[in-house]
Amino acid sequence: MNNSHSDQAPGQNKTYSIIVNGRPREVTEHKLTYLQVVQLAFPGEQPSATVVYTVTFSNPHGKDGSLVDGKDVVIKDGIIFNVRKTDQS
Repeated sequence: MNNSHSDQAPGQNKTYSIIVNGRPREVTEHKLTYLQVVQLAFPGEQPSATVVYTVTFSNPHGKDGSLVDGKDVVIKDGIIFNVRKTDQS
């Protein structure tokens, strides 16, 4: 039995169209973590002791909610993320 093509199973290469802070994005991950969403909104930036990111989402195919560090969310086409950066200086 040859499993060398298992990485090309149907559905494994799906691209999801999402919105992050009003900008269309394309992702291939079925789930995105808090940090991945922050990186999509603010490339190269990281949460720190003085900078906090608030991530909320609106899912047209499920529940709306918020995302916190260490958590992830299942991605569906059309999900909308809003990422706010707060400086606690």
